[in-house]
Amino acid sequence: MRFDKGLVLGTLLVISTNLSASVEGELGLEWRGFSEPGLYGQDQSQSSVRAELGVDGETLGGDYEILVFGRYDHEDDERSHADIREASWTFVGDEWSLKAGVSKVFWGVTESFHLVDIVNQTDGVENIDGEDKLGQPMVKLSSEKGWGTVDLFWLPYFRERTFNSTDGRVALPIKVAVDDAVYESSAEDRHSDVAIRYSHYIDELEFAVSHFSGTGRDPILAFNQSITSPAFVPLYEQVDQTGLELQYIYESWLLKFEGITNKGVGRRYSAAVAGFEYTQVGLFESFADLGWIVEYLFDDRKDAQSVSFEQDVFLGWRYAFNDADSSEILLGGIFDPKTEEKVYSLEASQRLSNNWKVLMQAWVFDGLPKLTNTPADIFSQDPSQKTRFLQTEDHVQVELVTYF
Repeated sequence: MRFDKGLVLGTLLVISTNLSASVEGELGLEWRGFSEPGLYGQDQSQSSVRAELGVDGETLGGDYEILVFGRYDHEDDERSHADIREASWTFVGDEWSLKAGVSKVFWGVTESFHLVDIVNQTDGVENIDGEDKLGQPMVKLSSEKGWGTVDLFWLPYFRERTFNSTDGRVALPIKVAVDDAVYESSAEDRHSDVAIRYSHYIDELEFAVSHFSGTGRDPILAFNQSITSPAFVPLYEQVDQTGLELQYIYESWLLKFEGITNKGVGRRYSAAVAGFEYTQVGLFESFADLGWIVEYLFDDRKDAQSVSFEQDVFLGWRYAFNDADSSEILLGGIFDPKTEEKVYSLEASQRLSNNWKVLMQAWVFDGLPKLTNTPADIFSQDPSQKTRFLQTEDHVQVELVTYF
């Protein structure tokens, strides 16, 4: 199991010295069922258990928050890991605040893909959607004025992305040699990254402009050219990324836009996600709401190896029952008109009682021939086919969660 010993010990020390703090936790039992065996004969069933413990309170004139996360996976040792998602202290002054420690920051407004969200590293072993993030050491200084909010970030330590092993699911066709990661910066994971974000609103328009300079969170996976021990080696480049977020509310319409321009090792590129969500309130004279979501994803790198969505369309429907059990369903699909690749997803949740909840996800990958485990097939893929290795990974995921 992977974990940062210093962070874990520091967190346990804080918990032990603040016995009057508010403590909450949750325990989740997860099962995944796959439609067929994996590329290397991996099981069609995968089970795991996760736990989270949260502590918050007051100390030294400010508020602190701690969130410890851990998962044990029966099939995949790389997915068994522990992390400090939050271990921060915040002081709030007059129109300003200071946060220091380990924390999570989210930037973005769109549904299908979050281009501007660059502060935290993705926890790649948790879920295929990339929504789970690792805790990021940071110092954040915020100024809140009538003309807007300015956030300044100093990020003194870099977190490498996590990857599933080829014993588990969902995994790349060959292993990722995370221990052999290469950095453009000689400071490697000790490079000091910085970021700034300005956000404000005018009537129904919310907007934000951000800039990040430092180690890119998305690694370039380079083949090590070994036939006997083939592997991808992560390369973390230095990037400068400027982002724009826009969100406008007009009656039942929610218009959204995220755009970035990014300069790394290669040429500067631009990418954007734009679309809308239209909500039908009180569908068929019931308490339920139905949201229609349409987004277009664009990346001018097009068929480059590292691009997942270059000219794709996302369609989705969000059905909120608005009942006592907080039942909700989100059905969506991303379509690539050029390669005819399709990715369908389903997310559903329902509360069973005050302390129990059930979550479900399903993923279906369609439109391409299935990848085989022959070297000729694995190493001669068309770079425009982004989901070829996922064509055998259709699965359903069910999690039962209890809160305490």
